Amino acid sequence: MKKPMHLFSAHHVDKNFLSRNCDHYYCEVLSIAFFHDSPECTSGPYRHKHDAYEFLIPYGPIPLLLREDTVHFGEAGYIHPIQSGKEHGFKSLVTNISYDNIVIDKAFLEEIMQQKQYSGKKFRSSFKLRPEQKAYIRLFKSEFNNGSGCNREKLHHLAALITTSFLESAFSEERNDNVNFLQYQQGILQVAAYINQHYTESLDLDTLAGMCHLSKTYFISAFKKVVGETPYSYLLRLRIAKSKILLETTDYTIKEIANMCGFKRTNTFTSHFRTVTHMTPSEYRENIRN
Repeated sequence: MKKPMHLFSAHHVDKNFLSRNCDHYYCEVLSIAFFHDSPECTSGPYRHKHDAYEFLIPYGPIPLLLREDTVHFGEAGYIHPIQSGKEHGFKSLVTNISYDNIVIDKAFLEEIMQQKQYSGKKFRSSFKLRPEQKAYIRLFKSEFNNGSGCNREKLHHLAALITTSFLESAFSEERNDNVNFLQYQQGILQVAAYINQHYTESLDLDTLAGMCHLSKTYFISAFKKVVGETPYSYLLRLRIAKSKILLETTDYTIKEIANMCGFKRTNTFTSHFRTVTHMTPSEYRENIRN
């Protein structure tokens, strides 16, 4: 099978990186890179842009997803589209999160847009991952894994099904989401964005709940439904992610890093860090640098 060099280029990585960090499936017009839920599989921090359209499908929440000049929450169970030519990436190092990164050739996607009378439309927001889309992606991977017996026409047909379903989800007039859910979802995501910017500070649940006019109990439940984890778990994830970057790239002491990441006590930081990574901060720093 001819290797789609334009799609390798779109990922801004080489073939060795893909084979080392993920499973890669592709045809001439569509590429799927599946990143594993593994400490050895890391992404970011980085930002780039390319002509192809890109669709990120997280299978766990990704806190700091860059899209143009703003930071978004990569919600699991949703497809997060990147418009052709727009800068995007991860604001910080992402580990232990699995996701599919689907890159679709610009000319191929825009030809289908024209056929479906969506020409000129822009991807403006994320949309739900539907069961049939999961099935198309699974079939594409399965067919590619047939190796020398892989049917290129079938791959191309599946690429068209995946692309068409993405366009219909993004641009269809009919929405299955409940309007009330979308309204409070927006409020929850605004709180998540606030936490993204203030995670080193002392954050009070009552204050966060008040930002979206909910009681504390209902806020915790709503946040978990929208984001996939509790506010405290999300805050802890951000703090640990920031601490990893500081451990990897600076010579600050463990106590200094704990304070910089919002932990009042070093032993509390160490305990949480060990729970998440199965290593102490010192062990993690030594392991990374070696």
